[in-house]
Amino acid sequence: MINPETQNTEQPAYTPPVQPPYGQPVPPSAMPYYAQRITKPPHTVKPYDGLFAWLMIPLGFLFLRYIVVYADGFVTTGVFLLLFALGAAYLLKNGCKPTAGQWLSGAVICAFTAVFSLTASALLHGLCFLFLLAAFVWWMQAVGGKVPFVTRYFALDLGDALLVQPFREMGAAPAAISASVKKSESAKTVRTVLLGLLVTVPLTVIVGVLLASADSAVEEIFTQLGELITDDIVTIIAEIAFGIPAAFLLFGACRSGADRRDNPMPDDGTHAERLSALRFIPNLGLYAGVTPICLLYLLYVCTQTSYFFSAFAGKLPGDMIYSEYARRGFFELCAIAVINLAVLLVMNACAKKGGRERPKALSFYVTLLCCFTLFIIATALAKMLLYIDAYGLTRLRLYTAWFMVLLAVVFLVLIVRQFVRKFPTAAVLTAVFLVMFGGLCFSRPDARIAEYNLTRYEQHTLPELDLDALTDLSDDAYVVIVQHFDALNESQQAFFTKQLRARLDSYTESRDETWNASAQWLLHHALEMPQ
Repeated sequence: MINPETQNTEQPAYTPPVQPPYGQPVPPSAMPYYAQRITKPPHTVKPYDGLFAWLMIPLGFLFLRYIVVYADGFVTTGVFLLLFALGAAYLLKNGCKPTAGQWLSGAVICAFTAVFSLTASALLHGLCFLFLLAAFVWWMQAVGGKVPFVTRYFALDLGDALLVQPFREMGAAPAAISASVKKSESAKTVRTVLLGLLVTVPLTVIVGVLLASADSAVEEIFTQLGELITDDIVTIIAEIAFGIPAAFLLFGACRSGADRRDNPMPDDGTHAERLSALRFIPNLGLYAGVTPICLLYLLYVCTQTSYFFSAFAGKLPGDMIYSEYARRGFFELCAIAVINLAVLLVMNACAKKGGRERPKALSFYVTLLCCFTLFIIATALAKMLLYIDAYGLTRLRLYTAWFMVLLAVVFLVLIVRQFVRKFPTAAVLTAVFLVMFGGLCFSRPDARIAEYNLTRYEQHTLPELDLDALTDLSDDAYVVIVQHFDALNESQQAFFTKQLRARLDSYTESRDETWNASAQWLLHHALEMPQ
């Protein structure tokens, strides 16, 4: 045993390395130590990367102009199809062969691009844009990673595909373009000419200003040239400027998908291990915290039975009016659904004993909360239907009812998941969403709203027709109103004719508004209306 009293605790003096004579090379042992900066390895450029990167530049401009800025019409459908074709070609060039199921999912994605051509609803165009962008990026990742279109941890994988991978590979496009330019002599010449023009731009502007000040003829020429620079040209220049980084991100999404063979996606075990770090709340503490909430819900339902079930009976409680009745039901649904979803998320993700090995008590509380939420959804949906029966359909009422049904399916799936251990929750919810979202898009909601209200108005089951609200909808509704023009009274016909003429006149200023089936129908059939 070492005696600490006799142990020598003095540290040896620091001896600097011997420096060589001046002018002699310094050996590595004599060099001072500095922390080395870890740099990201450069992008490996494949022979065909330059071609696809260059193709993405005009596609990025088209994407920004006809999908983000003008998100409507036949051109938007074509741009999305072109983007999908280019992405699929890049995967095949990299040796990634989609399976039959992946080709089928790709065909479904391409089918959704027709929404931009079939309907004129700007709201649907925006929703479809978000859906198609996410679906395309994920399809590239799924094909490259050789995984099913819906994985078990679909939400985590989708978030990584959208928010991490494209940005991680954003520098691949500039690297590929730079490599292709260095290999081409003509590209070097063009680069030299453009660089010379760019350097002399300030000097050219100064000379032009001086010449315009010295001579009125030159000033007149410059004035006419300035008038040619319209807002459209400025807009196009801005779209080109922002289209380049958009192209880099699109190429990054394609590159990261094709790179998944060398950079595989995390498996289920990795995701489960990462999520296990969140499980730190004892189950007993969760049960104790949720029990008062469940008792409060139970008390609320028991004391408000007549209020809730009046919706199913088709009558209003007390002296309430329809608008107040429906609005209260909608806000109750939102508040309770959000609270319950948050509680369910915490219970399933943070419980120490959860996942596939969750105890029966946890399943009981999850099921109970889902049942309470389904009860509220059912009563709120019944009140909304009562409101629609009294006042007709509007865009807000239709989309609210659609969301209620989707939310009800989500909670039903959560209930089933508590009793079926290996239930494919992500796959079922994705399939349900695709079916419901497809039904919403291809049904052309504005046309269905106008058809419902006008049909009931013709059948005298709707006392008043809010034609002002219908004319605020898209061209889909205008097509239906033209077909039911004879059902309108004289004042309504005069009002609609004025609105239709104004809509047709706007086409001359914004030609992109005519790039859909409904606008084309109006252009060919509106003149057949009685004057």
